[in-house]
Amino acid sequence: MDETDTGPLDEDVLRAIRGRLLQDDRFTHVTFEPSSNRVRNLGAEYDRSLFPDHIQSARLDIRWYIGGDFSVHYCEEWQDGTQWECRWDRHPKPVGRTHFHPSPNAGQATAADFPSDYRDVLSIVLAYVAERIETLWS
Repeated sequence: MDETDTGPLDEDVLRAIRGRLLQDDRFTHVTFEPSSNRVRNLGAEYDRSLFPDHIQSARLDIRWYIGGDFSVHYCEEWQDGTQWECRWDRHPKPVGRTHFHPSPNAGQATAADFPSDYRDVLSIVLAYVAERIETLWS
């Protein structure tokens, strides 16, 4: 996704999301990348203790744009070098402006319907990942 298609990042929304994630004990690090002075992405590292041993790390990468477009990417890094990932998006795409890239490789997008408020989108993502974590232990 390119800023020319979606507009500039909405740093106010990203700062609000960062504040919420900082209060969530599932995350060990919540940072702006590359820095808080030059925001391109909000990264949130999940607490490693939530996952079975074969998963080395898990994180969310979030971009939210003025106008409501967004990308929320969830990715697990496994010990064998593979990744398990999915992504929620709102931006222009032939399949539909709002769409989901399913696991295990955030592949072909399918049309989806997401709320417009970032808090609701974040709630959907966090619930999905919580369910994913539960299935990893099954």
